[in-house]
Amino acid sequence: MNSLSTLPSPEVCKQRAIEPGPAPMRLLSPEQYLNTMNDLVGPVPSLASMFASGRSASALGFLQADVGQVELENYQKAADLVGNTVAANAATMNSLAPCATGADKRSCAKTFVQTFGAKAYRAPVTDAADIERHLVVFDAGVTTSYQQGIGLMLSAMLQSPRFLYHVEVGTTDKIAADAVKLTGFEAAARLSYAVWNTMPNDKLTAAATAGMLSTKEGLAAQLTWMLADPKGQTLVRRFLESWIHLSDVDGLVKDKTLFPQWGNATLKTSMVDQARAFFDDVLGAQGGKLASLLTSPKVFANKDLAPYYGTTSASTTFQPVQPQGSGTASGLLTLPVFLSTLAKPDESSPIYRGKFVREELLCQLLPPPPPNVPKAPVVQPGVSTRERLKQHEVDPSCSVCHVLMDPIGFGFENYDAIGQFRATDNGQAVDANGEVNAPADVAGKFNGVVELGQKLASSKIVQECMSRQWFRFMLSRFEQEVDGCSVSALVNTFRADDGSLNSLPLALIQTDAFLYRRPLDSKVSP
Repeated sequence: MNSLSTLPSPEVCKQRAIEPGPAPMRLLSPEQYLNTMNDLVGPVPSLASMFASGRSASALGFLQADVGQVELENYQKAADLVGNTVAANAATMNSLAPCATGADKRSCAKTFVQTFGAKAYRAPVTDAADIERHLVVFDAGVTTSYQQGIGLMLSAMLQSPRFLYHVEVGTTDKIAADAVKLTGFEAAARLSYAVWNTMPNDKLTAAATAGMLSTKEGLAAQLTWMLADPKGQTLVRRFLESWIHLSDVDGLVKDKTLFPQWGNATLKTSMVDQARAFFDDVLGAQGGKLASLLTSPKVFANKDLAPYYGTTSASTTFQPVQPQGSGTASGLLTLPVFLSTLAKPDESSPIYRGKFVREELLCQLLPPPPPNVPKAPVVQPGVSTRERLKQHEVDPSCSVCHVLMDPIGFGFENYDAIGQFRATDNGQAVDANGEVNAPADVAGKFNGVVELGQKLASSKIVQECMSRQWFRFMLSRFEQEVDGCSVSALVNTFRADDGSLNSLPLALIQTDAFLYRRPLDSKVSP
């Protein structure tokens, strides 16, 4: 099991050289690709369906998995679709690549390369040889028509690594042995994709052109209005949704004989919307505090979810409700969508729920299960889930890891496979006593999710883990030992602001890891 490493103190970091850590060249995620394409050319019918399956998430929910051949072919097919769609749509063509009657078509195409290319590549296109390479493709299509030439060239541009990847080279001036500043356009793209999940707009590009993104203060000024933009207002909520794998509910299957409610066509959507309503309330009215996220008794419900709380409603919108039986709600930890995704089709899962706490809130990665793991004990009438999992205590091949997960997960046993509160499990009274075996500041026994939430909310280790999760989300990579000072700065700001999640965006863009990159000739291993 990995534990959090000791972070350097602010005093130590002041004496250290700037260290940005690795900056891998990352492919646009499907969501980033679709957002960018919409900003570039507008809606393209059927484009989203090419990425419907998406890419599998990493163990922590944010990082890209390896890209396979099939996925790369999807990007190629998408580029061809966009090129053909633009070529066939006169209004779009006139907007992107106008060419007056009698005008030199190649000159119009050159203008398109420089204007559209600067947006697509997130950097100016000025090199004559580079422009000519693009026009050679145009020449191959213009023999049919101007529209065909532009469409063919557009398709080629959208398959270029300069479009598909987050390309960063940095400036030529080293500010430390292994650190250079990003160019203004690279900083704009890094900021835009981190905050908006799409390409820079004209205002941000103008700031890059004017040299306004070269300092911490300049970046902070841009971040202020970007967060106020509708695309930026949901940034922290998007982090929370990604962190708990909110979209996984779409593919969940439940036993409809045991849980007939799952046949309700709108239940999944209501679960997602309830989580978003709760997140917005935590980040707004409740001040964005981590403690509120984990312990808030506030519950929102509509007609689909009101029965979960022993009440009724005819409304499709979400309103605060008072659950029957006080003391059963504990923020995120008792959201039905959260509990449903961490459960099996026919039963709760102390394993899944304990694993989430261990990996996502304590940042301790558990090793994969050993080969030849015994089959999970089958559900038996009159035998509770907790009783069946006692096998993990006596089987040495299981106990090493399960002692870290199961005792935490047992604290969630008042909630069934679709997140409903229950007092009995398979005819037996629920025993929601749990225990966190380590680390020190959360170790100890507890009874039920409410007590677990309080224990987690007061933990400095959980605060540090959430800071690390934010680092991973914004930079799409795991932190490494060389990122110690960047992570330390993030943690210190988070704690100083009483664990406010709203403090994390600014704190992150002030770190070495965001402000700089290693030079291309760096001898440091990636």
